[in-house]
Amino acid sequence: MSLIIKHVLRFGLVGGVILVLFVSFSLPGSEAATAKPWEKWDYSKEEPVRGGYFRTASANDVGLMNPNHWPVNDWGVIVLFFEKLLTTKGDFLEVPWLIESFEFVDPLTCIFKLRKGITYTDGTVFNAEAVKYQMEWIQDKGNGCWSRAWLSPLKSTDVVDEYTVKFHFTKPWGSFLGIVASVPGFAMSPNALEADIMIKESKKVTRKVKQAKKKAAKAEKKAKAAKTKGDAEYKKAVAKAEKARKQAAKLEKKASVLLEKVKKLKESDVNPVGTAKYILEDRSSGNWIKVRRNPNWWYGKTVGHPDMPYFDGRIVTVIPDPSVQLANFKAGKVDIIYPAKSHYSSISKDPRFRVYVGNLNWNVGLRFNHSRPPFNDIRMRKAVSHAIDRKALIAGLEFGMARIASSFFPGDHWAHNPSLKPVNYDPELSKKLMGEAGHTKGITIKGHMGNDSNSVSLTEAVKSMLAEVGITWDVENLSPAAGDDRIKNLEYDLGTNVYVYMFEPDLCVTNFYHPDGGWNHGRSNNQKVIELIDAGRREVDYVKRQKIYWQIEEALNENYEDVYLWWPMVVSAYTKQVSGYVFEGGHREHKEVWDRSHPLWFKDGKEPKR
Repeated sequence: MSLIIKHVLRFGLVGGVILVLFVSFSLPGSEAATAKPWEKWDYSKEEPVRGGYFRTASANDVGLMNPNHWPVNDWGVIVLFFEKLLTTKGDFLEVPWLIESFEFVDPLTCIFKLRKGITYTDGTVFNAEAVKYQMEWIQDKGNGCWSRAWLSPLKSTDVVDEYTVKFHFTKPWGSFLGIVASVPGFAMSPNALEADIMIKESKKVTRKVKQAKKKAAKAEKKAKAAKTKGDAEYKKAVAKAEKARKQAAKLEKKASVLLEKVKKLKESDVNPVGTAKYILEDRSSGNWIKVRRNPNWWYGKTVGHPDMPYFDGRIVTVIPDPSVQLANFKAGKVDIIYPAKSHYSSISKDPRFRVYVGNLNWNVGLRFNHSRPPFNDIRMRKAVSHAIDRKALIAGLEFGMARIASSFFPGDHWAHNPSLKPVNYDPELSKKLMGEAGHTKGITIKGHMGNDSNSVSLTEAVKSMLAEVGITWDVENLSPAAGDDRIKNLEYDLGTNVYVYMFEPDLCVTNFYHPDGGWNHGRSNNQKVIELIDAGRREVDYVKRQKIYWQIEEALNENYEDVYLWWPMVVSAYTKQVSGYVFEGGHREHKEVWDRSHPLWFKDGKEPKR
């Protein structure tokens, strides 16, 4: 069986045997609609209608608008402009989006067949040359991409024909698809990226001109001073001054040409040019951003709904305070919010709104520092984990809206092992284990947590539970930067451990549990897990990869590597003027790919009165 057929079978894993058989025969040669369970168009009794500006609130300004430059503070804004080569479905497994298909020819080579008829919002054609340019642009150290390291196994990107790209790897790379279903896969116009390079070069040359002019002025000054030092010395100084003047003039001419070329160009950090639903219209940094509808969005036309997207545009207003966001929502100034769970009870009873509770692909927990006592002893790691009443934490802090974590990956993630059970609450066992570890009189441990209100509440609750079994947690609530310093310097015993947006499993487990991981810093060195992480990164067969990640979770649990508390849930609320959102049978089952393919609209196409 070819790997392209295996890729097709991945679509049907949750759809039953009949779907699998149908997909495996029909999809490779066609874009069969029945092969994509999320492409349902009878989900609403209303006909979608164009019109109006959809308004949302965000706690943060978006920051930079090139997804490969940091900081990006609001990914919800980024996806208004950019689409990925692959997206993810309900179990967070990759599926084609801007590409038609992928095929691993061998473990060192992968071929993408791109969709035809797609253009960037600046009119540039999306094709193999554009994909090649972007990958090489990210790999160029001079372009300052924080995602550059993610592409380190990529040896070269070749254009086979206008809509076929071949990727060559330095080693087998099973996580490649997950990588391009993430930040490096956001398709950006090559013209916009080239503008970045030209602007950077013009700035560089301008700096050189200033330096050259200073050097020329200095040489001129020396030449004047050399008049009194004899004819030979004077001629030498004059020659140097002349050379410096010519060099400055040459650079100035080059700078002038470059500056003329870049006069109308903008950096990609402020000029997002992708293939997605919207185009930047206006922005007040730190206050709001306004986007307008992309009339040439490709997807709606391919599925027989050319009016997609339905809104004329969107406005995102920066409102840091959740209470102020809620007040704006109730006043009709924004059309959707993600309210605090404490507000769920009241807002869900309001007849003006539709309120939903959905799963997040996050993990909330605590991290152990294995590099020193007491948590280099598994008995003490067990003692802490069994001392924590996860059900009570979820009931008290999350208002019941979270799932008890049985391991690292969320329960609906394809990499999660469904046979695993959560650690049970057993304070008596904790005391027994502490005694076996030599701490019959108790112990004091050090640590840190975040300083936001939710983290402070969690800190106090866990601290109290640990105290019940004789563990005094000397814990500080720190800013993210200060907490990062503690983690890097291993200055903690027990600390915060939250992973958000868990998609490609290799990135997740590598970050936390591999020596090369950015969030490990030597605190964990589980050789069995490390070997499995390396194996998972190499394996290109999905079924085999899944088994490897199930084994990783088993090994993490057996070693009580960390404390896994819960997988969070999120509340979303819409005004009833907003149509087209389907939770059951839509977002809940298909998640990202549903949201990308099913844009919302206003009832009757009329924007609410503000």
